[in-house]
Amino acid sequence: MTTTRRSPTARMTAEAACATAATAFLVLAGLPAQADATGTAGTRAATAGPSFQLPVPCGQRWTTSTHGGHANQYMVDMISQSGATHGTAVLASAAGRVTTSAYYNDAGNTVVIDHGGGWVTRYLHLDSRAVGVGTTVGQGQRIGAVGNSGTWTSGSHLHYEQKLNGAVVQATVNGHLIPVKWSYGQHAETSNNCGGGGNNPPPAPRKYMVDIHSAAPGHSSPGGTRTGTLNKGTGYVYCRTRGPKVQVGADYNHWWLKTDLDSGNPWRNQWVSAYYLSRWGNDQAKDNSGNDIRDC
Repeated sequence: MTTTRRSPTARMTAEAACATAATAFLVLAGLPAQADATGTAGTRAATAGPSFQLPVPCGQRWTTSTHGGHANQYMVDMISQSGATHGTAVLASAAGRVTTSAYYNDAGNTVVIDHGGGWVTRYLHLDSRAVGVGTTVGQGQRIGAVGNSGTWTSGSHLHYEQKLNGAVVQATVNGHLIPVKWSYGQHAETSNNCGGGGNNPPPAPRKYMVDIHSAAPGHSSPGGTRTGTLNKGTGYVYCRTRGPKVQVGADYNHWWLKTDLDSGNPWRNQWVSAYYLSRWGNDQAKDNSGNDIRDC
């Protein structure tokens, strides 16, 4: 994806706008404008509350950041590292009941979910909302899409909060606290919001995004009949398996990747050598985030 870089001044202005939106919405909703950022009201044990998961699709990796411009240090802004941010599905981070689904001039499209026991999650600046008030949702259910609605106009992101008894608390995902980081890009999390409550290891993502350094010949099987071509650029693969070594000069790879070709007949579920991956060395088969591609 293409990432837009902003000057420090523009970034501070955008953060202030997001902070204003968050504070204004709290007031509209009749909730405290700010929790105690240093006392017990703003902290929590990592094991407390529901088994929250990152509110984006399984296997995706998103940066998480907070900053002085926010009304509370535990409010989190999220931007995708593994695909386009705008329009990505927003998922319920735990099961619960929708108590707010509305548009606010500052916060934009907003969804609030009550998880019981005083626990609430909030999702701001959505491009669209997919649930109404009173809807019972399961963990991982789509509730909207990421956007830049409201006063946030400098780029799409998901503003996310976890609250306990009306106070914003340090968010937990997959059993651990999201660390407080004061600028974008310092920390990222991989989503385990894969269904089943999030208590088991997540299944591998269905597609792995990879960069291909030159046009890669496609084959019916690892080293088999030539069937087409996977073009140079960013694409996806499904899984990997060992096969005949492909070597050019000192560079070689035994891994073969199952994918859909850009041209050929047949073109679905064909194979290309991992030699054509741009980012990694000999006999490695990883995606653009450095994750090992699963075995077929």
